[in-house]
Amino acid sequence: MNPLKTLLQSIKAKLTPFVTKFKLYTKPSFLLARATELLRNFFTKTLNVRPRHKDDYYSVGRWLVSRRLAFAVVIVIGVLSIAFLVSSWSGLFPGRQNQGIKTYGYNNVMLKFAKGTVRIKGKSGYLAYEGQVSKGACNGQGTLMNPAGFVVYQGNFANSMYENNGTQYYQDGTLFYQGTFHENLHSGTGKIYRTNGSLEYEGEFALDMKEGEGILYDMGHNPVFTGMFSFDDIKYSDLIGKSASDVASAYNGERSIYESSGERVRYMPDINAMSVEYIDDNSVDAEANVEVVYVLKDSFPTAAGRISTFTELVDYLGEPIYVGTSYATLPEILAVNKLNERSKGIVINGPADITISSVFTEYNEIKEYDRDYKVYLHTYHKDGLLYTFVTDPGVDTFSFYYVMTENLADVE
Repeated sequence: MNPLKTLLQSIKAKLTPFVTKFKLYTKPSFLLARATELLRNFFTKTLNVRPRHKDDYYSVGRWLVSRRLAFAVVIVIGVLSIAFLVSSWSGLFPGRQNQGIKTYGYNNVMLKFAKGTVRIKGKSGYLAYEGQVSKGACNGQGTLMNPAGFVVYQGNFANSMYENNGTQYYQDGTLFYQGTFHENLHSGTGKIYRTNGSLEYEGEFALDMKEGEGILYDMGHNPVFTGMFSFDDIKYSDLIGKSASDVASAYNGERSIYESSGERVRYMPDINAMSVEYIDDNSVDAEANVEVVYVLKDSFPTAAGRISTFTELVDYLGEPIYVGTSYATLPEILAVNKLNERSKGIVINGPADITISSVFTEYNEIKEYDRDYKVYLHTYHKDGLLYTFVTDPGVDTFSFYYVMTENLADVE
């Protein structure tokens, strides 16, 4: 027999048990089983909370608490806390990063410590925000999206609110507003767009309402009114005292002029208004000023929103100084008839009889009108102006209203 071969067989026989054990101990199944056994033994020993000796207790006042029970509670709380942090910290998982941007759930505690550009998912899992965060809030440039995937806001954030320059969209992603914000509200200067994409208003804002100087546009992007706005509506009282040429410059929409016995009414349908001028034939100055403004709307603007009932008007304007029936004036007749023309129902007592002679395309001469037509009025006084609301008796709503100065009322 070959001596070398015999020697190798002898060495192999000696090493075989060690190799076998090494292979056994390095098998994943063995390691997992051993780790499981060690953990089971550890937790069995740890969770065997029944005390056997007086030294197994902590003394807390008059109470005795098992040392092992306290230790087990601490272990369980620690394990659960670590599990929560690990599962919620998306940055630990490469699969939850996109182009180097970390993604967090909306309620992720780690967002309080995040800084820089991140993505945040909404409750249902959709991408709700992508942008800058710091100090536990959206701060800086970012984009906010709705569950349908449309952008609803893009611009600057401060403390998770729209702030400074930004662009807001309707829920379907159509452009709604471009301009400045303060604490989520339109504030400063900006532009409002209709749902069809046409520009509606350009000018000043405050507290999410049109407030200050601005321009109103029609559906064809043509300016129809330039002037002052208040409480998200035209400040119609600002037209009082303006000359006819000033009103003509401010209003560029469709118009009709009605004149009778020194009284001229300018109908401006694109802003739902009529202005009234009283002409003095003996005056050297042929141009008269606006004395009364009619607003052909069944609601009244306030800081808290539009109101449409007399109950609300009393809360806002105070008790009326006059309530009762009156024979209609020419402007009231024209207002009633215009509202009846565009309404499917009957406004006030229905249209009144009136005879009109058209002189030019925009100019009309009133020959006669129903002087027995009656309207029911509620008149209020506020800040030097008289507000008269025209309605039917016994109802809590109105059809339109007009504004004049106290001095004019005294003259009349």
